[in-house]
Parts: sequence; C-alpha cells; structure tokens
Amino acid sequence: MYRYAYAYVGNPEEAEEIVQESFLKFYRMLMAGEVREHERALLFRLARNQAIDLVRRRATRRQFTQDVQGGKLVILNPAGPQTPEEILLKKEVRRCADEALSRLNSRDRDCLALRRSGLTYREVAEALNLNPKSIGQIINRALLRFERVYEQLFGRANHERGNRDTRRR
Repeated sequence: MYRYAYAYVGNPEEAEEIVQESFLKFYRMLMAGEVREHERALLFRLARNQAIDLVRRRATRRQFTQDVQGGKLVILNPAGPQTPEEILLKKEVRRCADEALSRLNSRDRDCLALRRSGLTYREVAEALNLNPKSIGQIINRALLRFERVYEQLFGRANHERGNRDTRRR
C-alpha cells in the first residue's frame, strides 16, 4: 500500500501519511460495521482517495500561489512594516471588497463565506439546503459577479484617488 501511495504522490512522508490515514479510516469503518467488501480492496480504495485529495490540495495551493503572484488575489494581511500608502491601499481594497460582497444576493454571499471557511461543496449544499450538483456553478457565478463589482469599485476608487493626487500637485 505504501508503494502504491508513493507512486501516486511521489513523496515518502506524504505516502506514509496516506497509509496511516487509510488504516485509521478502515479501522473506524470496521468498528462501525461498515466493512462489507474485501478488506484489501477497501484499503487500497481508501489510499487512492486519500492520494487524490492530496494531489487536489496541492493543485489548489499551487493555483493560489500563482494567483497571488500574478496579482489576481490580494493578501490583506501582509507581514512586516507597511508604508502609509500600503496601509491606505489595504483599507481601500478591504472597503471595495466589503462593498462588492454586500451587493451580492444572500445565497451567493453565504456560499462564498461557507466555502472560504473550508467547507466542501457537499457541506455548503447541506448547510444551505441546495442541490450539491449546483454548488460549483453557484460559487463560480458568485465569484464572477463579485470580481465584476469589485473591479468597478476599485477602479473607480483608484481613479478618484488619482484625481485627488493630481489636484494636490
């Protein structure tokens, strides 16, 4: 099972963790009386699912890093001392983000907030009593609406700030 997990993820520590988690899940299922098939096949299926989850998390982290570096995402709490301009920009980003969120309908706001809190699509669907198959589409549309409104607000705020700076000179 270790070799299988290692071949899937390519990292010895992660492969060990996958095997450990798989056996733990198997034990819990066994104690709950949920094991109704061949144990070995179930163990490998559990390991495969753990490996798939890990690979997906890696891809999400990699995409997040690329989005931050590419300027698509703004980190609102950067470490270290900030200049007055950085503090002002941070406040403006937060104000525009809050305003953009307030312009979304409650379902979209709730979906985004729950997903941002770490819930899976299925958990978001259960929490809001929605069809699990539609959550991905709802979240994607909500993000598009948010981005559109945010860009309008932030662009307008930057334009107004630029006009104020020009008038001061």
